[in-house]
Order: sequence, then C-alpha cells, then structure tokens
Amino acid sequence: MHNITLVKDLKDIYGENLVSVILYGEDIESEQPKSKSEQNIIVIFNKLEASDLKNAITAIKNWRKTKNPLPVVMSESEWFSSADVYPIEYTEIKNKNVVAPIAVSKHDLRLQCEYEIKNLLVRIRQIYLGNSDNPSFIVKTLEENSAKLVRILKSALSLFDITAPDEYSEVIQKMKEKTLFDGEIFVEILSAKENKRKVSPQKIESLVQRAINSTNLLYKFINNLENGE
Repeated sequence: MHNITLVKDLKDIYGENLVSVILYGEDIESEQPKSKSEQNIIVIFNKLEASDLKNAITAIKNWRKTKNPLPVVMSESEWFSSADVYPIEYTEIKNKNVVAPIAVSKHDLRLQCEYEIKNLLVRIRQIYLGNSDNPSFIVKTLEENSAKLVRILKSALSLFDITAPDEYSEVIQKMKEKTLFDGEIFVEILSAKENKRKVSPQKIESLVQRAINSTNLLYKFINNLENGE
C-alpha cells in the first residue's frame, strides 16, 4: 500500500527523529475499495526545523502521485498542544484509538463543528445561486458537502459522548436522535453516489432545497449548544 511505502521512506530519511505517522479521516468513499479512498496523514517529528522538510521532498512527491492530500507535519510538542486548533481531526484520531490519549475540549470541538457546518451552508447557497443552469455541478457539490457533513457529524457525536458508527446512515440516524432534521436527504445523496445512480434534473431542485434547509437547521442546533466540558 502507498501509505506503507511513505512510512518506510520517512523512516529511512529521518530515523529516530520520526515519532509517528498517523492515518486518519478517510472520506465517505472509504466504504468502497480502499484504493478509492482519500488518505489523510499526520507526520510527527521529535524536532522539526525548516531544513528537515527539504529532506522529505522526494518521498512526498511520490506520495502525491497517489492523488492523496499533502501530509500535515508537526513536532511532537506541537502535536500535544494542538487539540484546541484541530478538534475535529483529533476527535477522529482519538475515536480510532491509534495514538496515546488526546484531550479534546468539547468547547473547542463545538466551535469547529459550528464553523465547518456554517462554511458548508454558505458554499451550497453560493453554488445554488450561481449554478442553477449547471445541474451536474450542483449534484457534485451536494455529494461533496454531504460527505463532509457526515465527517463533521461523526465528531459532533462526541459532544454527547456517543461513539460514532462507521456507516454514514447510522451516523446521521444518531444525530437525528439529538435533533430532528432531514437526514434522509444526505443518505439519499450519498447512496446515489455510492451506487452510481444518476439524479434526474427534475429532482435536483428539491434535493438542493432540502440540503440547504437541513444544513441550516444543524448549524443552528450546534450553535445553540451549551459549551460545557
């Protein structure tokens, strides 16, 4: 696998200065064959200077050929002090039990969930306004936003001390138990994508309206949560 090759290359380059390589946050396509999933990587070093980055350029170029995102690199001290900056990402990692215990503040997690959902809401509104004559682009945006929303909801469930299921339909159902929203719209969109079903042009208007209204409801719900630890 490509990620195993990357780890080997980094070990060869950095030796004991390489602390850990963490794979996390596979997107909704992880329910499909692994080769189709996007793999996010965090690389942690004992020390990390600008000069250390240059040594990894060749290995990273090879990794990029797999169409995966650039790794996030940080020192070990940065890693343990960044849970307030990346609470969604750290919650994903914590839920997978792949590293030592991480303290993620519910206050920080709620704020980032609110921020990320608001961004999705703004984007889908803009796409709808500016691309009414481009139904295929609207469908693609709905698919991308639905996958991103599920990822956010997986972490948001930690606000209620609920372990997120793996299946996107179950994640949505768990959140529906906390706040009634039109979760079926996101299941419908992701199921169509997963099974390569085309959405008829006549149905797109209804889909985008429901997606906007449902995302807006979720945003308001997260925004109104108490910031208790």
